[in-house]
Amino acid sequence: MAGVPLWLYTTAGCHLCARLEATLQALGADVTLTRVEIAFDAQLSERYATRIPVLASATGAEYSLADGEEVLPKWLRAQGVEMTPQAERDSATEPQGPSLRNGRRFLR
Repeated sequence: MAGVPLWLYTTAGCHLCARLEATLQALGADVTLTRVEIAFDAQLSERYATRIPVLASATGAEYSLADGEEVLPKWLRAQGVEMTPQAERDSATEPQGPSLRNGRRFLR
């Protein structure tokens, strides 16, 4: 299942953009992210140069780090994004211990 489409307005070398992407991953946000480079478009540069990173949804709703990182989960939910907490993701991938069946030991 593909995640909710979001657009990330960014530019090369943007450390805040990398931080936002890491935050999305840490939240377990089920999104399909399209990166939009603003440097080569005068209108995008004018609109986003002092605000990047900016996430935009298909409805036109926008989120910027200037809004505060604590707002991001609420904004994502409002866009229909499902999030899986880190603990749930970790337990789903945790290796299982050995089991005994008919006197034989099996690894899971």
